[in-house]
Order: sequence, then structure tokens, then C-alpha cells
Amino acid sequence: MLEFRPESRTLLLRAGVGWSEGSVGRAVVPADADSHAGYVLRSSGAVVVEDLASDTRFGSAPLLAQHGVASSLSVVVHGKERPFGVLGVHTARRREFTIHDTHFLQAVANVLATTVDRARTEAALRQSEEHFRSLIENASDIVTIVGENGVFRYASPSVERVLGYKPGDLLERNAFDFVHPDDIPAVAEALSRAIHRPGSPQAAQLRFRANDGAWRLLETVGQARLTDAGTAQLIVNARDVTERRRQERALRENKARLRTVIAGAPLVLFALDRDAVFTMVEGKGLDALGVRPAQLVGRPVSELYADVPQAQADVSRALAGDTFSSMVEVYGVVFDIWYTPIREADGEVSGVIGVANDITERRRFEEALRRSEESSRALVQHATYGIYRSTLDGRLLAVNPALVRMLGYDSEEQLLAANLARDVYADAAERERILAQFDGADAVEGVEVMWKRRDGRRILVRLAGRAVRRPDGGGRIECFETLAEDVTERRALEEQLRQSQKMEAVGQLTGGIAHDFNNLLTIILANAQLIAKALPQEQADAHTDLRDVMAAALRGRVMVKELLGFARRSSLDLQPMHLGDLVADLQGFLRRILPADVEIVIAGADDLPEVRADIHAAEQILFNLATNARDAMPDGGVLHIETQRVHLEQERCQACGVPRAGDYVCLAVGDTGTGMDEETRRRMFEPFFTTKPPGRGTGLGLATVYGLAKQHGAGIEVESEPGKGTRFRIYFPVVDAEVAAAARDVALPADAPRGWETILVVEDDDQLRRSAKRILEDAGYQVLTAADGLEALDVLRQGAAVRLVFSDLVMPRLGGRALYDAARRDGHTVPFLFASGYSDPSGRGAAALDPSVPLLHKPWTGPDLLGRVRQLLDRP
Repeated sequence: MLEFRPESRTLLLRAGVGWSEGSVGRAVVPADADSHAGYVLRSSGAVVVEDLASDTRFGSAPLLAQHGVASSLSVVVHGKERPFGVLGVHTARRREFTIHDTHFLQAVANVLATTVDRARTEAALRQSEEHFRSLIENASDIVTIVGENGVFRYASPSVERVLGYKPGDLLERNAFDFVHPDDIPAVAEALSRAIHRPGSPQAAQLRFRANDGAWRLLETVGQARLTDAGTAQLIVNARDVTERRRQERALRENKARLRTVIAGAPLVLFALDRDAVFTMVEGKGLDALGVRPAQLVGRPVSELYADVPQAQADVSRALAGDTFSSMVEVYGVVFDIWYTPIREADGEVSGVIGVANDITERRRFEEALRRSEESSRALVQHATYGIYRSTLDGRLLAVNPALVRMLGYDSEEQLLAANLARDVYADAAERERILAQFDGADAVEGVEVMWKRRDGRRILVRLAGRAVRRPDGGGRIECFETLAEDVTERRALEEQLRQSQKMEAVGQLTGGIAHDFNNLLTIILANAQLIAKALPQEQADAHTDLRDVMAAALRGRVMVKELLGFARRSSLDLQPMHLGDLVADLQGFLRRILPADVEIVIAGADDLPEVRADIHAAEQILFNLATNARDAMPDGGVLHIETQRVHLEQERCQACGVPRAGDYVCLAVGDTGTGMDEETRRRMFEPFFTTKPPGRGTGLGLATVYGLAKQHGAGIEVESEPGKGTRFRIYFPVVDAEVAAAARDVALPADAPRGWETILVVEDDDQLRRSAKRILEDAGYQVLTAADGLEALDVLRQGAAVRLVFSDLVMPRLGGRALYDAARRDGHTVPFLFASGYSDPSGRGAAALDPSVPLLHKPWTGPDLLGRVRQLLDRP
């Protein structure tokens, strides 16, 4: 007997005799059409095989061939729905099966089929009874049988799990004893309906007292069945819905709360059916759109999204089964919408629920934040200060372009590969000192450190930064954010300004001293000349003494002139001149004043433009520099003098102190002498500062060079190192061809001229006033005197026949310039000759002196005064 197993399309040798040991219950043969068993299953009648080896109706019979079968008779054991298997007899010897054999085997197969069907039906019935018994006994619902009088006849075991009663506790007891009094009328009515309508289910909801005394809410469905005796019995199915009702009540409350929350939040909760029609819409977010829920429910979403193709596409995508979020702008309001498809039990999408959050304000804030971040990023990228973020160990995390340029790197990536302590700080210990400041503070400001560029050049940098600490409360530093300003040039300019202010202060002091000193020298020279004129020629010794006095006074005048040149208070006669010619003219003179062991090397271009300079001041500059070089080369050396045309850019102008960029002629004077250290270089232009032994120098040489150069508007650069000599570069501005040459001093005649006119002498110094009066009177002039401008104005107003006013410029009460203006207002046209110890009176802060009014610089001599007076009186 082969049992058919349809799930695997095979047959199992279920029973039989004559088979090899272990085959029954284990041997499996295929049921495909090419096999013997499969062929039998598909045949409508018995299959007789007379010779298995030669039969061509099927391809194989492995089980029969394995047991040496030669002939076979097989029939199908038919079931009601499918064949049960194949019944066969097989022999190892060839034989012919008769019709009686076939009928007998078919009869056995039919009996076997009937037996199998009955066994299977009985098994199925038992299984069904056990199944329903198990369902009743293990179901959460209570199944009871109640008589028409309301008495329990049966209760399922689940009554104990649900109500706490054992099934036997309810038998023969009336159900109404357990029903809540308020529910008895409704239950009695349902019982009556069920009895009068047998077979018709009747439903009721009631409160039933549990064994613990609590009331449980039951949903019941009952149906009456008539017994053979004609009485009714109700089969009642009861389900405890107490917890479900509580959950439903809680759900309703939660829905109400949710609806309240949605109504107050900028949200829109909505549901769509499969046709994209709104079935529910709630939420305050609708206020932004200006619509109410009732205006949308029952209408297709395409009406709301008519002008928003993206939103319509999103709804179609959600109805296709995707869960996703999308951002959509509707009527100027931006929503972040989350779509979730609703699926039926079979997985088919029946609609969509969604939550739309109004993020318009958030988007505006994010956009403002983005613009702010872009602005901050642009500010950092285009800042002139270096900005960087670094770690404790000196790694650079971020840098801006200004820092890359400041440190001379080619790119940000190249700088990010550098280390602060190793590659940026000139002294790594300096960085450690700065880090130590963060132990007690989160920020440092105004710290100046020395950095080094990629090319090795050092720069002074001013730092301001803060420590970014971890937010975990431990205070551990995560990184530093720092601003770096290159103050190298600023500090140099500040130093230059301090030096200039110091020199200006010294110059003001020097100018004031020179003024008083000029007055004294004028008195000495004037009186010495008066005495010399009065002495008899025979007193040779006295004349010699006077000449010594006048020579000393004249040397003093030269020293005062140098002081005024340093103080930039001497007037210069700026004329177009050629510096190359000046150097060539002075070459012989320089050769005479320099020792023989000093070689002079002169170089210069032939096409040099003219510069605007005072020839005497330029000579003095060259002479002082040559003298300074000579003293720096006590053992001999080489003096280099070179003139060349240069163009100075603005950066170079600031370094050497010229006011503007442009073309200049550079006078360079260098030596191979001892050179200067840093301290000497800082003080080299200070007046009376000298490194020479006592008696060897006045300390005014380089101070005079500095003052005269500044008066010319020229710049100065100095290069010097100990043992490597010194090189001065003076940058004279190229002359403007349109500037008229300044008037030069007119040479005085060798013999002092005489006269007879009346001259008014105005001088606040008594001694100087008397000396001027005597010199003029000795020359034949009529002299009136006044101690200040007010006295002189009274003399002029009295109508005196004054032909010339000789007046000091600076006097108490009324000075010379104010006197001149007052006389002109009164209508006096008398000429004026001014005298001043300040060779540049305009430097005193008053209004500029009329250039047509002549000026005689103190200290003057008798011939100086008489020559200028005569010149003015003879002027037409």
C-alpha cells in the first residue's frame, strides 16, 4: 500500500509484505507522470504490468525494480476529494493477472477507501469536538445555558477567570440574582424576546456582580433553542467589556484633550480617503490659511492644493503607500507635513492621515540665522584681522584668509598643517605663558607676542581670545578662538611718533634758547664793533682782543645756526638744484677734511632730476655725514657717496618718514666703520648725544642732519650693525617745475653805507636797542627809539618824519607784526625791517609774515644792519 502525499507529490510505502526490511514506513517513490506510481494515480482503471523491464508506459519504477519485481497489478484507492494512494500486488516471476484478480484487488481497494474515509471523518469529528470544547473552556468569553425561567443550566470554565465563580457555583441559580437592579428590566425584555423568537439572536448589555462584589459590565448575545419537551433554553455568550469601556472612555477623553491641544497648537491634523477627499480636518494651523474645518471636510485635496503641484504629488505618493515627510508652502504659509497611509487588513491603502506643522516663523528664523551665519562667515573671511581656532596642543582647526596672508602662507590648508608653538610663535614659552592666563579666566585681551612668518621674518602681534569650554560642567577647554592683529608697523610708527615728538620738544626748547642766545650775540657783536671803531689803531693788543671776541661770537652764531637747523627753525632758501653736482663740487673739500687712509668712492647717475633744496643746508648735511663717517673709521676705511633716483611706495614712505609716495633723489652716505648698536641707533638724532670722547664732538652733527632733512620734506633711513659700518639714505623730493624759485638773500656791499634819514628802532631789549641806536647814529642817521610796539605806534601817530622802522618781531604788549598791521591801518606807508632771533618766525604759531617785508636774522653785525637799511631806503 502506497500512501499519496500531495504536499510533496510523493507516495510513502505505508504497509505491505515481502518488502526488504526497513522499507515499510520509510520508502518513498515519486508521483510524477514518468514514474510507475504516478502513472497508476493518473489511470482510470487497474494497471497491469506483465513485464516490468519491457513496459514503455512509464519511465521508471525504482521501488519495484529494487525488489526484482517482474509483473505487477495496481489500482488506485479513491477518496471523496482525492486519491488516498495505490494498492498493488507484485511478483518476481512473470505471470498474467486475470480479470478476477483485478476485480478482487479493486474490491479490496474500495473497502480500504471506505474504511479510511470513515476513520478520517471520525477523527475530524473528535478533533472538532475537542476544538470547540477547548474554545469554550479557554475562551475569554463566558458561555452559559439558561432556562426560560432564568436559571443557569451550564456555565463554561471561563466564568471563573472572568467573574471569579466556579461553574458549579452558578448552576441552578437564577441569573437575575446577579444582575444589577437597574439593568433587570432590560435583561428581562431581552429574555422574553429570545423565547418568543427562537433562533433569533438577542443582545443586551448588563452589569453582573462578580464573586468579589464588583460590578462587571457584560455584553451578551443569546439565542433560544426549543427542547424535545417544547421548552426553551437560551445559549448565551457573554463578554466582559468593563476594561474596554474604560479604555474607550479614556480614549474619548484623550481625543478630547488631543483635539484641545491641536486646536491650540499651530498644527493641522487631517485624514483623506482613497480618493484624496478630506474626511477629517482639525487644528489651529488652519487659522493661518483662513479656512475652517467644515470648509474642507468632504472636499478633494486638489481644491486646496490647486496651485501647489508638489503637495498634490505628495498626496498621490502617500496614497501609493509611502510614509514620508515633506515641506510645502500654501498661500504663503510653510507647513512641514508628515504623511502616513492607512491600510486595510489585506494591506490595501484605504486613505491617508497626516499632521501638518506650521513652520513659517521657524523658517523665517532659520533664514535669518542662515543670513546671519553667512554674514558672520563673510565678516571672518574678509576681516583684516587674523582669526583662528586652535587646540590646547597648538593645532590649528580653522583660519581666515587674513591670517594666511599675515603669516605668509600660500593657502589655508598649508597653514592648517602648521603648529602654533613650533611654527608660529618665535618663542614657544611665550605661548605657554598665555595659556597659563586661562587658568583663572575665560578670555585674554591686548596680549602682544612675537610671531614668525613662514619666511622667518618676525612680526609683533596683538592677541585677543577666549577659551571655549565643554558644556558638561567640567570646565575643560575644548579650543581657543582668537583674533590676531599685526601691530609691527603700528608700533614702529608709534615709536617714530614718540621720537618725532621728543625731537619736536627738544627743538622747541632749542629754538627758544637760540632766540635768547641770538640777542646776546647781537649785543656782543654790535658793541665789539663799536668799541673797535672807537679804539685808536695804535692799541693793537686791544684790537686783537676784540677780534677774538667777535670771532667767538661768530662761532657762536654758527652753533646757533646748527641748533636752529636741528630744531627746524632756520629759514631755508629752497631752490632747484642737482645733488650730483653738489657732491662733485664738494669732493675736493671732503678730500681735504678726511684723513688720507679714508678712501672716497663717489657714484651717481647722470640723468638725475633736480631736487628742491637749500644749497648751504645740503652741503651741511653732506659735511656732517662725512664727518660722522670719518670719526667712525679711526683706522681708515671707505666712504661711499651715491646719488640715484628712486620711487617710494606708500609702505616705504611710512618707514623712512616721507609724507607721500612718489619720485625722490636718494643721497646715500656709507662707511666701513665701527657701526652702531640698537641703543645708539635709537638715540643717534638726539641733540648733544655723542659716543665720542669729551672734547671730540658737540652731539649736534646728526641732530642737525635730521632737522635739516625734515625741513626739506626729506626722509631718512639708517642701516647699521656693530662691526659692519653705517649707511645713511636721505630722500630729497624731486622739484616741481611749476614752483617758483624762492628769493635769495641779496649780497651786501663790502663797505657799510651811510645815510641821514630818520629811523625808528623798536626793541624790547635795552642793551640791543642802545647798540642799534649807536650803530645807526654813527652812520649819520637820525634815530628814534621805542621799547615795544605801543610806544612805536605813538611815535608814528605824533607825525614824526620816520623814513624806516627797524623792529624786533617778538615783544611784550605789541609785537612787530601787530605794529606793522596797525601802522598800515593808520595809513602809514613807511617801510619796515624786522629782526628776529627765530630765523623762521612763522614757526611761532602766529600768522605768516608778509613775504614783501624784509627780515634780518639775529645775530647781526653792524655792516649787516647798515647794508640792509641802506638797501631799503634806496628802494624806489
